[in-house]
Amino acid sequence: MKQLKYMSSHNISYLAQGGGHGNTLTLGTVQNAVLINMQQFDSVTVNDDETITVGGGARFGAVYDAAYNAGRELPLGSCACVGVGGASLGGGHGRLQGKYGLIVDVIVSLRVALWDGTIVTASATENPDLFWAMRGAGHNFGIVIDFTFQTWPIENNGEVYNADMTFTTDSLEGILDTVNSLIPNQDPGLAIDIFITTSRTTGETEISLNLVYAGTREEGDAFTARFADTTNSTQYPIERHNLNVTMTPWNLLPHIAANGSIDHACTDGLSYNVYTANTRNFDLVQQREILTSYETFVRENPLAASSLIFYEIFGQKAVIEQPAEQTSAGNRDYANVLVILQTTYTDSSVEPAADAWGSHWRDEIIHPDHSGYDIESVYMNYAHGDEPLEAMYGYEPWRLQRLRTLKARYDPHGFFNHYNSVLGTPGITQ
Repeated sequence: MKQLKYMSSHNISYLAQGGGHGNTLTLGTVQNAVLINMQQFDSVTVNDDETITVGGGARFGAVYDAAYNAGRELPLGSCACVGVGGASLGGGHGRLQGKYGLIVDVIVSLRVALWDGTIVTASATENPDLFWAMRGAGHNFGIVIDFTFQTWPIENNGEVYNADMTFTTDSLEGILDTVNSLIPNQDPGLAIDIFITTSRTTGETEISLNLVYAGTREEGDAFTARFADTTNSTQYPIERHNLNVTMTPWNLLPHIAANGSIDHACTDGLSYNVYTANTRNFDLVQQREILTSYETFVRENPLAASSLIFYEIFGQKAVIEQPAEQTSAGNRDYANVLVILQTTYTDSSVEPAADAWGSHWRDEIIHPDHSGYDIESVYMNYAHGDEPLEAMYGYEPWRLQRLRTLKARYDPHGFFNHYNSVLGTPGITQ
């Protein structure tokens, strides 16, 4: 790529953009840079060997459709409009991860443009060190021209079970206690999303739960029954208001799940300030405190009424069975629950209050007494950017050492330092 070589030789900073959904504050270090828009690199090809090759600028929706039409499936991100490139390089969290692992676990090869414009292939047999590094920390090393992914035969006639439920806030403990009971032996095909939001019509706080199961209607109904008013096994009450169950074609799930609300992640014109943490399970007392605090925050900051608390509880079986040393995606054993505190607003006057609320509760959640883990862990793609690097990339000393050695080899001048750099980010405490 002559343009990349030219910019690098003239010390011009640049940043490649795929879906454009990165929230880390480390992106704020990009100044006077050239934005490389990857949207034309959006091809999706099903190969004769049933792998799928995807351009670095493609979005997940196109991959869902191509795989489904070919009778194949693979782990993909939950949101159709998110870019494949950025999400995959940071690990790749998704509903089918319990069956097949993270997205990085199913990458067969990548074509990568390095800082000097050289395009190389990274795979188990070509540049294997770069292949290891790209799968979990790839933002640090180059721009992916395309990915090739492994796929599997589609199951259950291409349909998945999808249930959407709503509850009163009085049901919080009952819902989370039920999830806690599912986590220790969570079915690989089970994926749960929980949203705490503010109703645009009533101004009341609402809880909604989306349950997706890669299996039959009968199997899915058994999980949904755990969240019923009278059949739950928890000591806490559950009052369910609505239930909508469908058997959904796999490729349409990103648009239908959670009553279509996940597509709102692509709404333009909003500012997001996101703090996240991983927990072993739910601390019920603390979660009630967070909900109460959320209601106070929204009441005192009505311009941030679109803010939400979001929990992702996806299967872990194939994630933790993958040998941890085979990819640079760290902390695999520390991601039962992904907690996302997302403040959303259109007026910058809200920013100080939003940042204070999010950072306070993130710092409370990561305490071992609440998280259930003895370390702080965060899904790197969701990181705020001020977490310890070990929380993003893993605590084994050899991990960051190896990443930094490879960084010096493949990006010696630091052109790819603007997204949660393995070297740390100047001016940001990590």
